[in-house]
Amino acid sequence: MMKRTTVTFLFATLIGIMTTSCSSNQKAEQLKKAELFYTYGTQKMIDKDYSQALEALENANQLNPNDTKTLNNLGLAYYFKNRPEKAKFYFNQSIKIDNKNSDARNNLASIYFKEGDYNKAEEHYKIVLKDLIYRYNYRVKYNLSLIELKRGNKDAAVKYLQEVTGYTLDYCPAPYQLALIYKKDGNIKEAIKNLNIATTGECKKEIAPKFELAEIYRSLGEAKKALPLYNEIIEQFPRTDYAKRSLVIKNNLMKNVYYSNKFETDNL
Repeated sequence: MMKRTTVTFLFATLIGIMTTSCSSNQKAEQLKKAELFYTYGTQKMIDKDYSQALEALENANQLNPNDTKTLNNLGLAYYFKNRPEKAKFYFNQSIKIDNKNSDARNNLASIYFKEGDYNKAEEHYKIVLKDLIYRYNYRVKYNLSLIELKRGNKDAAVKYLQEVTGYTLDYCPAPYQLALIYKKDGNIKEAIKNLNIATTGECKKEIAPKFELAEIYRSLGEAKKALPLYNEIIEQFPRTDYAKRSLVIKNNLMKNVYYSNKFETDNL
């Protein structure tokens, strides 16, 4: 009797091991599929094919629920499909699972910012800043500067922007925004300095600061410095409104330079 009971027990244990092993294999296969859907969906989002991205990320989420990185990208996909409420839902879900998911929190804050809820945006941005290893904190500070500008707190905005440019000169919006503030304050020297930063290196393809710099030189009567900038805009960005405006301004400047030179020649 004892022997029979022992055999039955061992057999049941063996079945349990086999079942667990089978279940484990199925789970591993499911997670593998989820990762494939996640990778595919993320790539489609980079390609700006948001419908395909959304479908793939939904599949990834079904196969592997509560994966924080999938939930974050799912939120992004919904945002790009103009579904901000769904986007916020998934960003919040991602944060609930991993309170240190700074990407998700940053994305959530950015939606609040776009909606004009600056207090909530600021709250989440400042939590992100506490993540000292987050690689995009300079962008967070830039966004906080925009919030301060919306509130009319120019000095606080400038402080954030200076911190960004002190960290990296390659985040082009920061020196450009600083230049606009300095120009408005009449500090043309600092405006030109920051516009030069915003139009060189990684920022050399930025059209708005290049046009702004040309306009400042034109206002100072420095046509020789302004004209090359207008020419660059016309050549590099021919189909833009900036190019159309630059062409009109350039032609007028050329006329002024021509008549100015002619006047000087005639009066020699």
